[in-house]
Amino acid sequence: MSERARELAERRAALQLRAAVQRREIAREVAAVEARLLAADRVIALTRGVLRHPAVIGSALLVFVLLGRARAVRLLGQAALLAGGVRGLVRAARRPL
Repeated sequence: MSERARELAERRAALQLRAAVQRREIAREVAAVEARLLAADRVIALTRGVLRHPAVIGSALLVFVLLGRARAVRLLGQAALLAGGVRGLVRAARRPL
């Protein structure tokens, strides 16, 4: 085998090894993203199940009727603001120092 052919064969082997390492790294990253998305999917499915429950729908209608539209919408806005704040605190608590 000529010197040039040997150099090309070595370079090809090095590139194949590099590609294999990169494929493993990408697969690891994809697995991590899939795990996070799976957790989010579970939360979304649970939320949908709760929100579609007749008792929750009936309670929301009852609150809407008893409080009136303006107060119910204001209460909903305040609840959304509070939920956003709690979500931010949870994220901050999970973040490594």
